[in-house]
Amino acid sequence: MSEPHGLKAAVSLRRVWPGVCAPARLAGARCRCALTQEAGTATVEFCMVFPIVLFLILILVQATLLMVGNQFVHYAAFAATRSAIVYIPADMTDEGGVGRNSLSLTKGSPKYDAIRASAYFAVMPVCGKLDDSNEPLRTDEFVDGLKSHFTSYGQDAPRWVDTLAADRLRYAAENTDIQIMRTVVTNQDVEFEEILVGDDPFGPREAITVWIEHKLNLSVPYVRGIFADDDHPDGRGKYALVTAHYTLTNEGINPDLPDKPDIDRKTE
Repeated sequence: MSEPHGLKAAVSLRRVWPGVCAPARLAGARCRCALTQEAGTATVEFCMVFPIVLFLILILVQATLLMVGNQFVHYAAFAATRSAIVYIPADMTDEGGVGRNSLSLTKGSPKYDAIRASAYFAVMPVCGKLDDSNEPLRTDEFVDGLKSHFTSYGQDAPRWVDTLAADRLRYAAENTDIQIMRTVVTNQDVEFEEILVGDDPFGPREAITVWIEHKLNLSVPYVRGIFADDDHPDGRGKYALVTAHYTLTNEGINPDLPDKPDIDRKTE
């Protein structure tokens, strides 16, 4: 008796199937092998490129921070000069200072300390941290003042007020130097004369220039050495020396008016 056509077809398919499937299995194995090789190549390429990309990103971040710090140092020069043209005309003899249009370049002098304070308060937002300072700073009052500022606006003081504000103020005071100079204009040439002797008098409308020199802390690891000018002496890291100056006109006009003349007023 002859076999049904369906059974013959099934038997034929079983005989032929291994030969048909073998190329497919071989192709699948090749595809898996190719995918594995591509994945390994991508991993190697990533490991080779990632350090370079990371290095470039760190350079970009540090360069951006340096440009921002430069802007703050220039603002500090303006703030110190603005303070100078206001404080120099003041009469502070009753407060242990000097009289109008005079300046004593010694720490502890009210006018000189006020000018320096204007500089390092302005540059403080871009400063590093310093646990101790040789400057006589009242950091507790500074922190309390910041808290009162936020409280007056109905807000809680952020955490950095307690953890960073005092340390940054110490850094700013320790690493910010100022020079108060006269501006001399001869024809079209501008020269700056450094004031070396204390109690120097200034003219009522004399141009006053303040130079600022700040050791800007470099905080980005691995790349800060590219931008650094030197290391901090206590091993706290590297810094870039940033300078700026600003010139304004002294406001020291004598406010004293002459005595009122004693003249009888005629009412007729």
